[in-house]
Amino acid sequence: MKNIIFAALLALIALTACDDGQIEEQRTVFTTGHVVKLTGQLQGLSNWAERYNVALAGFDDKGEYAIIAKTVQADNQGNVDMTLSDIGDDVKTIRLCVLDRLRRHVMSFRQIDIPDTRDTIRMELGAVNVGMLEAIQLSYFNTTCANCHGASNRTAAQLNLTPGHSYAAMVGKPSIKVPDMNIVEPGDAEHSLLHQVLHQEKVEGISMTHHDLVSEQNEQYILPLIDSWINNGAKEN
Repeated sequence: MKNIIFAALLALIALTACDDGQIEEQRTVFTTGHVVKLTGQLQGLSNWAERYNVALAGFDDKGEYAIIAKTVQADNQGNVDMTLSDIGDDVKTIRLCVLDRLRRHVMSFRQIDIPDTRDTIRMELGAVNVGMLEAIQLSYFNTTCANCHGASNRTAAQLNLTPGHSYAAMVGKPSIKVPDMNIVEPGDAEHSLLHQVLHQEKVEGISMTHHDLVSEQNEQYILPLIDSWINNGAKEN
């Protein structure tokens, strides 16, 4: 009988301790899908035109529209430390990229494939230039223009469009072919020679038809980007 009473007293003491809040409630936070952590120091992030967005975004195999996206924000020194979570299995690639207002992919600065793991995926960028001119340089000048304008010691029309030279060669500079017009007139795309040679079949003073070199995809995405850069002041960074 004494043992029964003693056991009851122990049970009562245990219940009282719970009521007094001595046992903390444990909460488990559940997350679904993949998680990507992005770190780096980004330059040129604040100089983008309003119609575009630099984002960390996930894409399926088609890669045209972002399935999930988060705007990239940096501190005053350009440092970025952000997480994109709840990434579904339909997402195959993660891109540090430029999206338009419809969340269509315009171009990418970095890209990684989604691995077969639920561990946090890390994108450690270091220092990266994500400015508008750099986006144009990577997606168009390097791939289409620089072969004739600056690469392999060939500089057609004395116009060097290789990395590190294109800004000084274009912005506020008259063309040797059309000396009364600047190649890039900051704030005025339509009166910039760059705009005209990319949009028109024939430009007076220019013998080569550059418009023929513009692919359908570039015409849809990159040419509007170039015009937006010019109209936004043609900033270097």
